[in-house]
Amino acid sequence: MSRMPHATWYNWYANGLLMRNVEQLARGLSGAVVIDVGCGEQPYRPALRGYSRYVGFDSPHAPDRGAGADVRGDALALPFADGCADAVLCTEVIEHVTDPAAMLAEFARVLSAGGAVLLTSPFAAQVHDEPHDYWRFTEFGLRLLFERAGFSVLALRSTNGFAGALIQAKCYLIMLTAGPLRPLTRPIVWLLQAVATAIGPLDRNRRMTSNYVVLARKA
Repeated sequence: MSRMPHATWYNWYANGLLMRNVEQLARGLSGAVVIDVGCGEQPYRPALRGYSRYVGFDSPHAPDRGAGADVRGDALALPFADGCADAVLCTEVIEHVTDPAAMLAEFARVLSAGGAVLLTSPFAAQVHDEPHDYWRFTEFGLRLLFERAGFSVLALRSTNGFAGALIQAKCYLIMLTAGPLRPLTRPIVWLLQAVATAIGPLDRNRRMTSNYVVLARKA
């Protein structure tokens, strides 16, 4: 599984926005148990202090072998009892599962009544973790998936706009094609991301974005 990758010289802009949006939406959540599906090295655990118990879940086949997982298994068949959790966090995983609708159905199963899902999904992102990168969803596709699974969508955010997403994509392109000259491109890539950050407040065309963040509640 995937989760927020480590922010590096070529993607600190997009990953910083992703982290900020997850943290903002997580502040209003609390309860007994939260399951972090695709936890990786658990970068979001500090944002989930409102829960008495945090459970990190990941696939044994994840790129980092689910480095921080307390439990390992398949997101399409979660090894948890019905109604055992008050929330599920799932960051940058949905594009890697073969059946996103089945995964959301599993979230609904393990959540108690009124339980919350906080999920992120890439939109303008390069193919990664090949060959297990299957999907990209628009905001309308995400809303439809959640509603069909029995959730009410409380918030659905794009992390940036058209210009920011294109600048971040350009940074990925430079990083992937620079070859042996890659170290020389770092200042250029850093500057591009700084420009994207600066123009963020003016970047209001949301028909393109780097990521979506969804907060939904089990009906």
